[in-house]
Amino acid sequence: MKYVKKTILTLLFPVLMFLVMLAITASDSRCYVDGNFIFLGEDLVRYIIMNSCMTICVALAIWLQLKNGRFDFSGGASMLLAAIIAGNIGYNAGSPLLAMIVAVGVGIVLSCVTGGVYVLGRMPIIITTIGMTLLYESLTYLVFGGKGMIAFYLSAETSMFGRVPWVFVPTLIAIIVFLVFDHLTAAGRKGKILANNQSAGVNIGINEKKNVLVSYVFTGIIIGMAATVYVSQNSTVPQSGLSTSGILFSYIVPVFMGMFIGQASNDVIGICVSAVGLSIMNYGLNCLNLGAGGWQQIIMGAFVLGFYAFEAKLPAFMQIFEKMRKRTRAAT
Repeated sequence: MKYVKKTILTLLFPVLMFLVMLAITASDSRCYVDGNFIFLGEDLVRYIIMNSCMTICVALAIWLQLKNGRFDFSGGASMLLAAIIAGNIGYNAGSPLLAMIVAVGVGIVLSCVTGGVYVLGRMPIIITTIGMTLLYESLTYLVFGGKGMIAFYLSAETSMFGRVPWVFVPTLIAIIVFLVFDHLTAAGRKGKILANNQSAGVNIGINEKKNVLVSYVFTGIIIGMAATVYVSQNSTVPQSGLSTSGILFSYIVPVFMGMFIGQASNDVIGICVSAVGLSIMNYGLNCLNLGAGGWQQIIMGAFVLGFYAFEAKLPAFMQIFEKMRKRTRAAT
């Protein structure tokens, strides 16, 4: 019963989101084309899988560093630059597998450079990663003539890792890499100590510099997986002025939601479940012609604000519920 309860609580969010969006779209005429209800069309499962896998890869890269006490602003720029380089090399060779290998290699290099600058520069992580973001964004205008890569995702041959079922490959690799670092490496366990109390961790002999660099190696692998999926689903063009932070923040919501949902299981499952739930919401908004522009941002912002407000007040609600239950038992 304990595991059944945890499973129900974990799956509650995507199930409720599906039922809510089903009810909303079913009552709107815009969701019917030639009498067919498009929300329950054949594109539903494919869209949720593709969008969720992309979200999971980026969210895990963010969460790995955040869980170790560092918010890395350069993740979006690293992913974009890796996607451009890997996309061009993979497209010219006609090999999606080569693109994935290159993306991982570039992701590791960029992540280690960021970690090295942070360790050697001894600057706050925010200042360091904002500076590295500007550097990586400038490089997107220099590599391959500043043309980015558009043709990669348009080709069925090269974009296989962004389509069903092959999109599960980079996603599963990202999940496995995260779990290996978090549960099976000394750096993962020591990182949790440093995140909770950096001074205490250093005082007991943890080598913080080594720990940071090791964590960035694993982050680089996950960024490589995210870059592979990204270039397989989107056109990649050079960006500047911290615009890649928008890419990063668009995938950060499942991280914080996953932390809450994961209390019933673990953080990785929480991130995966929240990614599915948000993908269902985005698909419903697309059916309502609200999937792009200001309305999507307004609806998403209102939903996230409401979710965080509920999370903050949940302990108070649980106390009230517990008191009512005790009173009921006493009365009987």
